[in-house]
Parts: sequence; structure tokens; C-alpha cells
Amino acid sequence: MRFIFKTDYNQDIKLAKHGGHTFWYGLLCLFLVAAPWVIQEYWLAQLTFVLIYSIVGLGLMVLAGFTGLFSLGHAAFLGVGAYTQAIMVNAGVPFPIALACAGLLAAAVGMVVGLPALRVKGIYLGMATLAFGFIVEEVIARWESLTGGNKGLMVNYPSLFGWDLDSTNEFYFLCLLVTVLATLGVVNLMRSSTGRAFVA
Repeated sequence: MRFIFKTDYNQDIKLAKHGGHTFWYGLLCLFLVAAPWVIQEYWLAQLTFVLIYSIVGLGLMVLAGFTGLFSLGHAAFLGVGAYTQAIMVNAGVPFPIALACAGLLAAAVGMVVGLPALRVKGIYLGMATLAFGFIVEEVIARWESLTGGNKGLMVNYPSLFGWDLDSTNEFYFLCLLVTVLATLGVVNLMRSSTGRAFVA
């Protein structure tokens, strides 16, 4: 087993720790940028879903991987944000504003759930967050007038600063951009005093 020890600040802020990382990161970036031209539309749509779930995974990584808290409710927060975004876009709200509101509402719901959950740990926290996930699922399924129930919602194509994202390729690049920004945000968070406190 090999460990990479960091002996100065410059090593700590590097995204790639050694040449092998640089090669594989570069290869991954090249594939992600070229994907719309080298894979079929179906697989591009699946890759878009991978990017979306990667953002969810980043949040779960911070919570479970760095703070050690065991949560099974992340899908519920994804659902809250996704339905908020879809409903607001269909109502004519500009995409950037709807995106910001979706994130804020999901964060607010997380705070409402998180404050009582501070009293429990381990498997009990997992059970509490899992129960919240079932509650959100039931609300989405039964509130058909707002969420479409089990049929779901048809969402209008988003428009970003006058740019209509009305194709699979354009939506893919939007998701790729958000994923990259979220990843860099988490990396910088974990380098900050707050992130180090999470780990401690």
C-alpha cells in the first residue's frame, strides 16, 4: 500500500498528486468533452444522469465520508430540489433563478431535518433519514396536482441567459459544467478550516 504524504501547502492545493493522476484526469476530461461526438445519444443521456448523480454523491461523500454521519436520505433532498426546479421552470421562472431556489429549498429542508437529527447518531440517524426519504416519496406520489404523481412531470427545455438548451448535447454540457463547479467547490471546502473541522 502506498501513501502520499503532503509536506507543504503547494502539495496540498494540487488537484493531481503525481503524474499518474494527471494522465488519468486528463484522459477523463478529454472523454467528457468529446463525448457528444463519440457516443450515441442514448449513452450521452445516460452519462448526463451519471453527472447528476455525481453531484448527489459529492454531498453524500462530504456527509458520510468526511464527517462520519450515516445518512440514507440524500435521494429525498435530490427529489425536493429536482421538483422545485421543474415546477418553477414550467411556471416561467428563469432557469438560473429556479436553480438557485431549488438549491436553497433543498438546503432549508436539510436544516429542518438535520436539527432534530443532531440528537441521534449511527444507525439511528440512518433510520431517521431513511424515514424522511419515504415521507418525501409519498408526498411526491400523492400530490398529483403539483408533482404529477407517479407519472412525473414534463419539463420545458431550460434557457440560460438567452441560450435555449433544447438538445441532449447542450443539456449535457450544462450538467458537466455544474458537476465541475460542484467538484471544485467540495475540494476547496475540504481545504478550508470548515472542511478540516468536518474531518476532525
